[in-house]
Amino acid sequence: MLRGSVLLLALVFAFPTIWAALVDHTITVDTAVVRFLVALPVAAVLLALVRMATRDRDPR
Repeated sequence: MLRGSVLLLALVFAFPTIWAALVDHTITVDTAVVRFLVALPVAAVLLALVRMATRDRDPR
């Protein structure tokens, strides 16, 4: 399941590539989409690690 935070972080990671594709036209849109799709699982793993590190380990 994709959370909004994962999509936002992936967009932040891929923003320079998306900018280069849509504004500068220095790379193709296909390349930007592929890089965004690669950024999605990376962002999901990083946010999962943050969630694991900050969760409450001693429920009372």
